[in-house]
Formats: sequence, structure tokens, C-alpha cells
Amino acid sequence: MLPHATGGILRDTMQGLLDENVHDQRGRSRRTFLGGLATLGAAALIQNGQSAAQTTVQTARWIDVHHHFAPPAYVAFEKAHNKAVDDIPWILSKDLEDMDQNGTATAILSVSSPGFWFGQRDEIRRVARECNETAAKLRSDYPGRFGNFATVFLPDTEGALREIEYALDILKADGISGFSNYADIWLGDEKLAPIWDELNRRKAVVFIHAIEANCCRNLIKGVASSLVEYGADTTRSIASLIYSGTTGRFPDVRFIFSHGGGMMPYVIERFLAGDSAELVPGVITRGQGTVPPKDVPKGVLYELRKMYYDTAQVSNPVSMRALREVVPVSQIVYGTDSWRRTAAETSQALKAGKVFNDTELFAIGRGNIERILPRYSRE
Repeated sequence: MLPHATGGILRDTMQGLLDENVHDQRGRSRRTFLGGLATLGAAALIQNGQSAAQTTVQTARWIDVHHHFAPPAYVAFEKAHNKAVDDIPWILSKDLEDMDQNGTATAILSVSSPGFWFGQRDEIRRVARECNETAAKLRSDYPGRFGNFATVFLPDTEGALREIEYALDILKADGISGFSNYADIWLGDEKLAPIWDELNRRKAVVFIHAIEANCCRNLIKGVASSLVEYGADTTRSIASLIYSGTTGRFPDVRFIFSHGGGMMPYVIERFLAGDSAELVPGVITRGQGTVPPKDVPKGVLYELRKMYYDTAQVSNPVSMRALREVVPVSQIVYGTDSWRRTAAETSQALKAGKVFNDTELFAIGRGNIERILPRYSRE
């Protein structure tokens, strides 16, 4: 139950969130979900020592780690600053319908771009708090259907630490969410060290969504920045974390990167610096020869292989084959980029692409997340 003090904010922020069909949809959704709980028992087969292959992909209820929602406070924040607002609004009942029709048991909510590289400090703190309380209300109203990676503005050290404590301890969020950069402050910047120190102490899950860097917005006339920059900036962030030594100094932060890690799998030779590795048996992949990073005693590849990468907008077999050659299947998790993409698109691509067998798809669909968020192994 949420603290009484949050009730007014929650009532205000939920205005306009639910359409007229929400109560009927909620009832139907809960019945559908409860009916599907019997199939979730199949997950126990793995823990009981039986092969996950005995559990079909159809009964392996997906946990979607890359699932957006649009709290009213966030939409108002975008409009107030004349930033991009989606032509297609987020509607709760349609979201639940897509989840039900395509096997998504639980969606872990997060806000999407344009992020928080604009606006005033106190305004951002207020919007982040309201986003997190709205997500907590959805989680309370739809047990088992929603989780939350809490919105935190990382460069605001005081505000971020306060929101991390509130979100994780009071609201019981699954982790926090951030962006690949903040006005050209990348994630390995020393300014963020106090944040990583606290999240490392908590062994927190941190979901990182892509965004354009200020340096690289609208570089090519007629080409949307997101076409290149989302993948590029995700790659910059991963490099920033590793080459600054951040992942080495804070080894217990469990990062999930959106969109399969951006361009990382395709530029792996540059990432490896002075190292080399046999990524594919019989083929030596040699680094570019640049200076290896400091404070990374186990090497770049070790750091890359302990991070997690979601399938959102990279569920096609070309991208998935590349990603699985660099990291083990244990580090790939299911994400759809809903509501910009549907669960139908992502799950169909993963199944039809035949990059993974049924055992591996089960792990991607929920088993890997159950390992780092064990609460979902009980739901």
C-alpha cells in the first residue's frame, strides 16, 4: 500500500490515464492473467531439474523489460517544453490487450524519450516522482501485470539519491531507469559516481534507454536523429561505463541496455582494444590496438558479458545472431518497445528467426529476468 501522503498526487496523475473501458478491461485482463497462471507453473520445471525444452514457448509467459507508458505528468512536461509528443497516445486498455493476445505476463514500465536533458531541477524532481507514483498505482491496480523501473534524473545527485531511496524502499520498484546521456554527460562521468556507489550497494537493476546526444541532434537534413543516434549513443554509454572503469569499480550494478546494446556487437573489434578473443570457435577477433581501459582487470569482454541486453527493435535474426556471438544467451532479455512496437511483432520475430531454440527462448522470455528479479519467479 502506498503512503497516505501520495494519494492526492496519484489521483491527479491518473486523470486521463484510463479510458472508459478500463474497468471492464481490467477485470477481463485479471481473469486472463489468473487463467494463465497455470501455465506459469511450467517455469518450475527448470528449477526442478527438468529441461526447459519441455516448456513450450507458448506457455513461457514473457516478462517485458522494455515497455513504455506515458504518465500524465510526463506528457505535460513534454508539452510544456515543446518537445516531441507521440502522435499515437498510450492507452492502458490497448496495452493490456496487446499483452494478453501475445503472451506478455508482466510489463516492467519505464518512460521513453525525450528524457530529462531539459527543464529545471525542481520541475524534473516533481515529474519523476509523479511518474513513479503513477507506475506504483498501476502495479497495485493490476497485480502481477506491471512492474516499474523508476524514473531517476541521474545528474541531480541529491535528488537522484532521494528518489532512488523512495522508489526502491517505499514504492518497491524493480530497479531504476535512466538514459544513455544527459546533455552530453555520459554514464561513466565521474559526476555520477555517488549514484553508482549507492546502486552498487543495493545491487540494483538499472535499465538504460537510448537517446540522442546534444552534440549529434539533427546532423543530417531529413534523417531522424534516432535512426543512427539511438544505436550510436547506447554504444557510447557502454564504452563510457567500461573505459572509465565504472563497471569495474561498481561490479554489482546490473545494467540492462535497450535495443540489443546498440552498435556494440558490430564494433566489437574496436571495443576489445588491445585484447583478442575467440568469439566464434576457430576465429580470433583481435582488438583495434588502442590502450586498454584502466580499472578493468578482467578485460572488456568480461564487462560486456555481465551486462544485459533487450530485444526491443532488434528481434530480427540479423541482429540477434550478432548479439549472441558476443554475449551468452543468459544475458539477453525480452523487450518490445511497446507501445511504439507491439508484443506481436517482437515475439513473432524471435520465434520465426530461429536464432534460439525453445529452451533459449524461455530463458530470454522470463528465465533470465527471474534470476535478477526473483519476485517474478513467484508470480
